[in-house]
Amino acid sequence: MSLARKIRCTVESIANHGGGVYTVTLAPAGIFPAFRPGQFAHLTVDDYDPSSFWPESRVFSIASSPHERKRLRFCYSVKGRYTTKMEQRLKAGGEVWVKMPYGEFFIDDSFDAVLFAGGTGVSAFTAFIEALTPSAPKSVWLVFGARNPSLLLFREMIEGQLVKVVNFHLIYFTEENTSNLASEIANLSRSPVCLPGRISLDPVLRHVPMSGAKVYYLSGPPIMLNMLSTGLRQLGVPAENIRTDAWE
Repeated sequence: MSLARKIRCTVESIANHGGGVYTVTLAPAGIFPAFRPGQFAHLTVDDYDPSSFWPESRVFSIASSPHERKRLRFCYSVKGRYTTKMEQRLKAGGEVWVKMPYGEFFIDDSFDAVLFAGGTGVSAFTAFIEALTPSAPKSVWLVFGARNPSLLLFREMIEGQLVKVVNFHLIYFTEENTSNLASEIANLSRSPVCLPGRISLDPVLRHVPMSGAKVYYLSGPPIMLNMLSTGLRQLGVPAENIRTDAWE
């Protein structure tokens, strides 16, 4: 595994999804080090002198593919002081620094996997989902929740994989405009399950069988992580089969 490196980057683009949610694409001065799906990077928008101490930063899951070594994507939601500063300072053409890779939130592809993603937490899973092949032998369920359909990030890639990979399954939860989402996905050759409200276990279990060995991966805000991990333990899922990416 690559040792962590500090890399100067140019902000190539910023996509504003509304509601204070952004996807940022960075281009490095060189190439990014090798990393694995599920790892994260530290990003700082403050000035950094490589001969001095690393400044204040924030951790983000790497949303881009490990094969894409000249681009790095991450998503963030404006929720506190530092992400507010990021919203104010990050501009296309500007300069930032990252240090990476870190983390061990890896998906074990020798087991069926259930991936719970709340909002920008989906970025912990996108590289893994993008790498799934049509012949993937194990079943993967993505349970993805957001306030409204416009905040279901990476939809084109995720729904494209749903069509191509027979063992990939998709459940959407949206708090708003769920009927609009249902209309948008109606023409897919394999349609996702589309449910109203926030992610909760009871409706998920109508579509994901509890039988068989599965590992459950949770990425999202703390209240979601606590609720799901408690519920899964109450259902008898062993603690070692519940893996959490506490990104906030």
